[in-house]
Amino acid sequence: MLGAGATELKTIEADIAVVGSGVCGLLAAWAPLQAGARVAMLERGALKTHAEQLADREWAADVPGAVPNNETAPGTLEYPWSYVYGVGGSMLHWSGTTPRFGASDFKMRSTYGVMVDWPISLEELEPFYARAEQALTISGAPPSGSAERGGPPLPGARTLPAHPFSPMDEVVAPLLAPFRPLPQARPSEPVGSRPACCGTATCELCPVDARFSTLNGLQAVLEHPGLTIHQQTVAARLRTAPDGRSIEAIEAIDPARRPVELRATRYLLAANGLENPGILLRSGLERPDVGHYLADHEHTNVLIDVEKEVEPGYGTTLVTGLCEAFRDGEFRSQRAAAILGPFNPGAPIGPLASEGVVARTAGKQVHREAISRWKRILPLDMLSEDVPQRSRRVSLSPNRDSFGLPLNRTHYSGASDYERLGIASVLEQLRVRLAPLGVREIDAHVGPRGGHLLGTCRMGSGDSGVVDRDLRHLDVENLFVAGGSAFPTYGPVHPTLTIAALALRLGELLAGEVGS
Repeated sequence: MLGAGATELKTIEADIAVVGSGVCGLLAAWAPLQAGARVAMLERGALKTHAEQLADREWAADVPGAVPNNETAPGTLEYPWSYVYGVGGSMLHWSGTTPRFGASDFKMRSTYGVMVDWPISLEELEPFYARAEQALTISGAPPSGSAERGGPPLPGARTLPAHPFSPMDEVVAPLLAPFRPLPQARPSEPVGSRPACCGTATCELCPVDARFSTLNGLQAVLEHPGLTIHQQTVAARLRTAPDGRSIEAIEAIDPARRPVELRATRYLLAANGLENPGILLRSGLERPDVGHYLADHEHTNVLIDVEKEVEPGYGTTLVTGLCEAFRDGEFRSQRAAAILGPFNPGAPIGPLASEGVVARTAGKQVHREAISRWKRILPLDMLSEDVPQRSRRVSLSPNRDSFGLPLNRTHYSGASDYERLGIASVLEQLRVRLAPLGVREIDAHVGPRGGHLLGTCRMGSGDSGVVDRDLRHLDVENLFVAGGSAFPTYGPVHPTLTIAALALRLGELLAGEVGS
């Protein structure tokens, strides 16, 4: 019998327990659901429809669990980590860019003598890349060829033609070869109830809900009768069995701040790269690498002032072309690789006009001169890689959130010489390659960052790493940790497609285990 004032413990039972309702958790759940498994998903945020997001210009619902729960370690770099807690996860504000990793991105140590190798290869992941591109309805996915494989039918299950090159792409493509269409989740033609990309240059809050998100593309998963999403329910810690080799329950907190216990046979952490290690640390699962090697991609905005007009301002979406001239090669033993894409809307015109205003030039002349300069500025978005640094990490703070749980404290440092040398080399080569356009000046500055939370529960073996090649925890046999936190390295390309491919691969394994 409960004593006075005691709260009855609510118990939830399932075959698979998942923490996080983003693309990783949902895609990993798909095969088990199709196999008849019961999946219980804990989501600390809440469902917020696209219409509600547009109404208040916010991705997350106004609930306690959706409040960011990280802080910066004293004396370290303040860094703008960006994620969303809610049904659909950080894909709610995803811009939709989806190149595949290349073969050498998985084998940096054996190929170039730097970083570490992944315990899986491109060849092994390629079939799942093809399925992920179908699930996310990617425009411009590469031909799958022999990469086709069986498996449960995917929601959406199609790819789309690539967006055509913009006029600016056509100008620079011969000079920045190899140059190809950018694979992306912004539709090049209508798909289902979603229209083609509207071209408004506001992809993260698409006004017509064209760009893929988990809410408009994975309804079949979200509405599956075998899936239950427990919203505003915070995973506090994992409780291990007495032998320490398995998890017996997730201890959680429900919307009324009451204790909840979720029991399953398999457990999956599919939260972000700060929360996954935070849960492990709160649970006492402190392998040496837990929380270490925190990483993010460094965006560099490059504005190149040239003599010839480059025709900005046109294109079916934000970025339609991808320069891979600096993506791979022996140079990676010494410096970082990078990819670049022309930004179709063009350079910001405000600063160009302000110069004339400051000089008190006549209004019509200010406008004319600003437009003339704008047509001669080539804007490129550059994404580069870096050597994972152990000192970049997540730890538990002595400060606590509104649920009484320690905040995830981030310790971050700036780019290493490896990345700085890579960026500098690309800028030098751009001056040479683009010389036919009459390069006058190149301005490079830090662009958007904080959205790729990688590396804190990396794949490895023995004493190195946190999970194995199947994303199974190295010490706890029924626990899996997925998402970008499992990346040992990250290359110069966006991580979402690789996260999705790994999730589908994991889903097949889980379906086999819970069905056996």
